[in-house]
Amino acid sequence: MQGTFYFILIFSGVLILFSMLRTKRFFAALLLSVLQGIVAFFAANFVGGFFGVHIPMNWYSLSVAAVGGTPGVVLLLLLQTIFSL
Repeated sequence: MQGTFYFILIFSGVLILFSMLRTKRFFAALLLSVLQGIVAFFAANFVGGFFGVHIPMNWYSLSVAAVGGTPGVVLLLLLQTIFSL
């Protein structure tokens, strides 16, 4: 199970990087994606406080949010919701 999760995470990261390379503005797209992911992370924690969903702030979750952007934050929220049941 854990190996499958890592494979999906790495595959998603490679797809995001590949799409950024095709835009010919790699660094601008990368910076915007990282900023969007971090802002979405903090927004999800703020709004999630009203609903009882909290993503722990550590290097792993911040890196997933930074590399994955908003889909990475949604993935973290889904995993947090599934494993808290």
